[in-house]
Amino acid sequence: MVSIEESEGVNKIVISNGVNSCLNNDGLRDLLIAITDASSSGDSPILLTSDSKRAFCMGYTSDCKRISDKMHLREAYSLGTTIAKTMLASKRAIISAIDGYALGLGLELALCSDIVIATERSKFGMPEVAFGLPSLTGILPEVPDRYSGLAYSLIKKGKIFDAMEAKEAGIVKEFVSSENFQRHALGHARNVESRLFRIIKNGYQGSQNRYILDDLFFKIYDPTCLTMMQLERFRNSI
Repeated sequence: MVSIEESEGVNKIVISNGVNSCLNNDGLRDLLIAITDASSSGDSPILLTSDSKRAFCMGYTSDCKRISDKMHLREAYSLGTTIAKTMLASKRAIISAIDGYALGLGLELALCSDIVIATERSKFGMPEVAFGLPSLTGILPEVPDRYSGLAYSLIKKGKIFDAMEAKEAGIVKEFVSSENFQRHALGHARNVESRLFRIIKNGYQGSQNRYILDDLFFKIYDPTCLTMMQLERFRNSI
């Protein structure tokens, strides 16, 4: 589901799981291993992208039976929060390159990155909010500190917003062409000054209350309010 390769001085991590690039618990484990390996490999920047022409990542996936199991979802949450911690603590520059949809977990991964580049056709959002699925990385309570008030306002509504709105909110830093997208993304990552990011990120501590809201959610989580079937139908309808 997730692969890693060194390409032109960049550690390139590719999410590869069908047209929607959704990740289950196995995919989250693969992603955690890839990010950990890339973060411990010299000073090379890390490029996080997808091989799908439709989506960077449209979120978390599981079957209805598993999503009703709090222990299964808590495992996903543990993996997600560890991924977020690893990305935020990494001294490497992490660039998310988005061409298509970045929804739910996909948006959360982008928010944990240092730089987000995207095509103008890309879409963003947290529709999981409307379906009762919590943030799996714990990054959402930190959005007001890392991004503009507009970013938090767009995300908390659970609606899908376009790339221009994402840029106005400070989520997307730069647009790149969808033609030869992977080549453009790789070139952008290669030009990032990794040593500067190491200095900046050395002073970053993060919010002390990052995970409180999501931990409280699990205490009141009602699995009957969500079925993955409903969420999958929604994803496939857009």
